[in-house]
Amino acid sequence: MRAYIQEGHEGDPNYMSLNRTAHAFWERGYEVVRFNYPQLDEGFLDRGLLKFPDETIVAGGVSTVREALVRAGRPLPPMLDLPDELAPWIGRRWWESTLGEVRALVNNRSDQLPLHIKPFNRHKLFKGGVIREFRDLIASNAIESDVPILVQEYVDFVSEWRASVFRGRIVNVAHYLGDPLRFPDVEVMQAAQDAFDNQPIACGIDWGITSTGQTLIVEVNDSFALGNYGVRDQLHSVMIETRWREMMGLPDNGIGERYFW
Repeated sequence: MRAYIQEGHEGDPNYMSLNRTAHAFWERGYEVVRFNYPQLDEGFLDRGLLKFPDETIVAGGVSTVREALVRAGRPLPPMLDLPDELAPWIGRRWWESTLGEVRALVNNRSDQLPLHIKPFNRHKLFKGGVIREFRDLIASNAIESDVPILVQEYVDFVSEWRASVFRGRIVNVAHYLGDPLRFPDVEVMQAAQDAFDNQPIACGIDWGITSTGQTLIVEVNDSFALGNYGVRDQLHSVMIETRWREMMGLPDNGIGERYFW
């Protein structure tokens, strides 16, 4: 089995994470090949992707993995964001809009602010964030007005945690923002997990604790390019592998149980 792991650059936020991922695959006995994005674009991975898909794994940044799927002739997975089936645990309204419509709100209906916006199905097109006034739109000023975005009501989260989910089980919960002593409600997290019927084989559900003490979902992230956030390296590599196989339309190889605890 060969694992192609993207090389990061020193100073890149993903640099150490990618190195740890490569090491974890090596520890598990896989042949590890490092590559960069230009090599992917030049076809360096094509033979493995097209001729030996069952023996090939690709790990890297979001755009890298998505490009590898395109080169393999596979459909791109949709962004998870805020699944409808988890609405009871999201606790706020959200809807699809455009940058132009939000710009108009800022100029003409500021009473409807603040709102949170992020790209819709175009990961990293711009950095999502809270819009309170005109200056908050400056970072997306060069982007066309008809670009679709995901808009949601603003919620004051005072603490945020990531629940890493694998094969329908929460395998790790880690704090990443805000007050580390404000913990999410375990029963709420488990209830949402039990109701999430259409989840991928591995994902991350971000949870926030509001200023009034509610535990609500911040967003859901696909696992194929997530950092480990406290998940042990070998289990993290297994989550990447199984999700890659799922996106490639390959049968589940059943790997992972021994790495849970």
